[in-house]
Amino acid sequence: MLRKINLILLFHLLTFFMTAQIVAKIDQKLKIADRSKKLEIVVVLKDQADISDVKNIKGKDAKATFVYESLIKKADQSQKEIIEFLHQRGISFQSYYIVNMVTLQADWDLITAIASLSSVSSVIEDGNFVMQTPVTDKKENGSRTIEWNISHINAPAVWNMGYTGQGVVIGGQDTGYEWNDPVLINKYRGWNGITANHNYNWHDAIDSTHAFNAGINPCGYQLAIPCDDNNHGTHTMGTMIGDDGLGNQTGVAPGATWIGCRNMERGWGTLSSYVECFQWFLAPYPIAGGAGDPLKMPHVINNSWGCPPSEGCNTTNFAVMETALNNLRNAGCVIVVSAGNAGSSCSTVNDPAAIFSGSFSVGATNNTDAIAGFSSRGPVTVDGSNRLKPNISAPGVSIRSCIKGTNAFASFNGTSMAGPHVAGLVALLISANPELAGEVDKIEDIIEQTAVPKTTTENCGPVSGATIPNNTFGFGRIDALAAVNRALNQLYVPTIKIDQFGYRPNDEKIAILSDPQLGYNSTDSYTPSPTIVVKNSSTFQVVFSGSPVVWNSGSTHSQSGDRVWRFDFSSLTTPGIYHIADGNSGGIRSEDFVINQNIYDDVLKTAFNTFYYQRCGIAKVGPFAKTGYIDAVCHIQDANCRYINDPNNISLYKNMTGGWHDAGDYNKYVNFAYKPVNDLLWSYEINPQAWVSDNMNIPESNNGIPDLLDEIKYELDWMIKMQDTDGGVFCVVGVQNHSSASPPSVDNTVRYYGPKSTAASLTTAASFALAAKQFRKIDNPTAQTYATTLQTKAIQAWTWANNNPSVTYYNASNNLAAGEQEVDNYERDMRKLAAAVYLYDITNDNIYRTYVENNYNTSLLIQANFVYPFENVIQLSLLYFSHLIGVNSVVATNIKNAFRNSMQNSSGNFPAVISDLDAYKAHVETQNIGWGSNHTKCNHGNLYQIYHHFNLNSSNNSLAEKTMSHYVHYMHGVNPNGLTYLTNMQSLGSDRSVNTIYHSWFNEGNTLWDDVRTSTYGPAPGFIPGGPNPGWSLDGCCPSGCGSTQNNNLCVTLNPPGGNQPALKTYNDWNTGWPQNSWSVTENAIYYQSAYLFLLSSMVNQTTTIISPTKQITTDNDLYISSLGKGVILTSPNNSKYKMNVSNTGLISTLPVSVSGSSSKLSNSSLNINASEKGIITRSPNNTLWRISIGKAGELKTTSLGTVTGNYTQQQSGDFSIENTPNGLILQDENNICYLISVNDSGTIFTTPTICNN
Repeated sequence: MLRKINLILLFHLLTFFMTAQIVAKIDQKLKIADRSKKLEIVVVLKDQADISDVKNIKGKDAKATFVYESLIKKADQSQKEIIEFLHQRGISFQSYYIVNMVTLQADWDLITAIASLSSVSSVIEDGNFVMQTPVTDKKENGSRTIEWNISHINAPAVWNMGYTGQGVVIGGQDTGYEWNDPVLINKYRGWNGITANHNYNWHDAIDSTHAFNAGINPCGYQLAIPCDDNNHGTHTMGTMIGDDGLGNQTGVAPGATWIGCRNMERGWGTLSSYVECFQWFLAPYPIAGGAGDPLKMPHVINNSWGCPPSEGCNTTNFAVMETALNNLRNAGCVIVVSAGNAGSSCSTVNDPAAIFSGSFSVGATNNTDAIAGFSSRGPVTVDGSNRLKPNISAPGVSIRSCIKGTNAFASFNGTSMAGPHVAGLVALLISANPELAGEVDKIEDIIEQTAVPKTTTENCGPVSGATIPNNTFGFGRIDALAAVNRALNQLYVPTIKIDQFGYRPNDEKIAILSDPQLGYNSTDSYTPSPTIVVKNSSTFQVVFSGSPVVWNSGSTHSQSGDRVWRFDFSSLTTPGIYHIADGNSGGIRSEDFVINQNIYDDVLKTAFNTFYYQRCGIAKVGPFAKTGYIDAVCHIQDANCRYINDPNNISLYKNMTGGWHDAGDYNKYVNFAYKPVNDLLWSYEINPQAWVSDNMNIPESNNGIPDLLDEIKYELDWMIKMQDTDGGVFCVVGVQNHSSASPPSVDNTVRYYGPKSTAASLTTAASFALAAKQFRKIDNPTAQTYATTLQTKAIQAWTWANNNPSVTYYNASNNLAAGEQEVDNYERDMRKLAAAVYLYDITNDNIYRTYVENNYNTSLLIQANFVYPFENVIQLSLLYFSHLIGVNSVVATNIKNAFRNSMQNSSGNFPAVISDLDAYKAHVETQNIGWGSNHTKCNHGNLYQIYHHFNLNSSNNSLAEKTMSHYVHYMHGVNPNGLTYLTNMQSLGSDRSVNTIYHSWFNEGNTLWDDVRTSTYGPAPGFIPGGPNPGWSLDGCCPSGCGSTQNNNLCVTLNPPGGNQPALKTYNDWNTGWPQNSWSVTENAIYYQSAYLFLLSSMVNQTTTIISPTKQITTDNDLYISSLGKGVILTSPNNSKYKMNVSNTGLISTLPVSVSGSSSKLSNSSLNINASEKGIITRSPNNTLWRISIGKAGELKTTSLGTVTGNYTQQQSGDFSIENTPNGLILQDENNICYLISVNDSGTIFTTPTICNN
């Protein structure tokens, strides 16, 4: 009986909870409505489309197509349940895709039944919306000339330049339009001058009289021909494009065409009618219905309507409307919205769609640029955002435009009149610069930053009315001429330069403010105000202010040609999105940036993934390749690669598939792989916390090996194929005559491999040996086996090179591949030194140690006592050698001193930092700025990283860390060109990233991949171009010997990079190739990429939690195990116990043991010693005290102690045993990075970066 009662109770509880979950989906307004009546409802589906990949697509047509197809696909997939449900019950409905929803009439029972469907997210009221009613209505018939408001914003000056909006389509959703009005008809897209075709050009979303209106609509319903049931729509369209050719020039963009959608029935609309118009604009369709065409989407739409709470709006309506708006905006359409006529109080911008961040909201001004009293003010408080609104202002008082009737005009007041000016200005901008089509953010930025600044004594919200922008005018009153001039300035450089991605909270953050004196932008002029501010980019509230500091007493920086001020905002540490602005003119501002501890994580991943795009011999497939960069297998002919010296001998064909394409061509070079492989391996060695992830979106992800090592392995596997059975290594794979092919899969050119060479064999020996060390760190059987293979093959390559010390091959002389890969004698000797270093490290064979000790002094590091940014591999290799056990102490000291002394005393290194020689804080000697200058910059930054890592002078570590961070910031936009020197990074926040590179895949003129500004996708994100190059010149065939008139016509000196530019301004974002030789400025290379990743990885920490915080016993003390012969015991996966021992010389080993009864046992937990450089204090056999702690990069280290001092916890007898896997010992290094120390079943110790759960 008791069980039966319990079951009944459980049933009722489950029913109660299920009912509660269903009711929670239903809008509160529906719950309190009359349940006997049918209500207009909107059913929102859970599964909304993810269109985030549109950020990687460029151009209006491509964006619109992608968004349309994505939304349609998601709606088709996810609406099946509800459509079947409604069909079964014979219920009429309308389906939408711009928001995944359906609308219908339903009573309470049907509402609850719908809410019970698993695919349904919410059921809400179909809220009412209303037009922004003009404040006055004054009819003024008769002809006039250009209206005052049109002249006031300088539109006629733009027309005189030849830009009238031609080629641009403006859309309006309003009360309808009198399409055949003389002011409008010739601009209507559906009119060819003789007949009208309303298909794709007009849509009526009104199918009945609105509940708030009475009688029959004068136009009717679901009209096949445009009609205006009010006057409002016709008037607004006249301000956008109007010109009757008889003197009535009412429109800002008389050369544009228009299309329209009626979303209001005599001024009243519903949520669904507005969504329907948004959807139609995304892909206009015929009057009778049918498939939409996203290529017919307008460039901009005007919206002069809103939905106040008194008319039925609530936060649920907001979400649906905002989704529709954002989806259309993401498709490349500018959404202009009137701010509202509820002023003059603050926070009266309180209705959709003006409140949304994605709407470009417009306030109204009069003919003296004063704000109209009725114009709604910000900030937006209705949604809790405190967002600044309006964005911009435009004339909205006494605006004369056409209305219904023959030769009928009227002057209206309202923000409804202001908004159309901005829509017309958008058309002028795009006609002046068609590359702006679809680039909504750029268009809005141009309009804001070129507006006439307007301030007020009215303070609304946290933003002073005396600042720009403010919550009264936004950025000010629009200026069409200034905006168009900015749009035409392809070489525009922002005055304030910042890292366009952002900063970590505790970084040194210094913005650069520049006044160009020399170079292509020298006509720009700027002197900062005494106060520079940091503003929240949503609210525009000032969060930090300070004074700019002039660099070098106002001298011109010779490398940039700029006078420079610096603005230090390091004390701002609160995470958020910000920008820096001049205290007097907020229109002079930086790009937005983010403060966040993990700000560079995705940047690192994106730059890393370029190696995947450079892979030869595999298909580029999703999800590893981003949308637009899918490609079939390339260079399958490498499976039968021909020997260059005997190409027709089939017996010599070899499988040389795999590896990375070296640069902008598709050749593969062993010798050119030396630098990138070593950079990446050292990046892993020094910054394992940056590369611990096994989920960086490559095909090998989640295989138990960090993805960086997997990517390196792809190149190493190719080098293994290049190694002959005798150990020698073939040097190159390439073509005999360069030919461009895009994408890589269509390149069917015959490919050849070059002969074995000494340099290629030494490159391979060094690379394999260093890689063996890194793979050996991974507790994974595949990694361990691979490390053994690499070691064996490294020794074989060394042996072959040692027996064949001077075998060279000059591929350029044999017309093989593009770049000469053979190295000189000095470089070959340095590669042999590096190989010996790493072979000694992994084998402990004194043959290699002796070789290095006998030959290290042939390096320039020792010969000249100087470190070069071009010699990082050998310098780093020797410095590493100086820290290995068993190395002659004199040799070790000489190497350390040479590196240390040059860094601290050579004029281009620390002295340049201390003397502040570089206005942009990333110094490289002028003579070192040339082809590949971005590579040189990164290499120089890495010199400071290497110095810091090896603790050559710990008192300089803080300065070294700050210095290398500024080289990162230089690459991210803090440079004289204001560019992020990575391609196509807008999706990660860098709007001024590189648009094009010299690359065979992303080649000139390619409609898919050439240039962000002109092609569908632009180059794949994250590639590093060569950078400024004062040595750039036209090809020697110029001016008249390039083979044809067409080629000779390209012999035009570009300014920049030519024209006697300052060194750091010798950069142009172009990709013409020969004879303009753009490759010397914009070609990518895998060694540029690797140097940047090495540098950036110092600022990234991708560690994750391995041991739950609840499974950690935490202490700030050393653990002192005082009994001789006792120590810490770790447990392996098979439950074996291994004690950590320290020898008399401080070497760490493990010994299999059983846990004695006197030992302390830590069960199901790890010991976390969370104080930097604390650890385990134990005794060696000779009774010496040693501390086992974690060094930089996860290397266990021992330090001898005279006595035990400071805070410690003592284990007085027995061992300290950490029971149960995967638990272990967690220690923290001097950089506050934590590592889990564990053992495998054979007792090998591994250290893995992990989050410090302190």
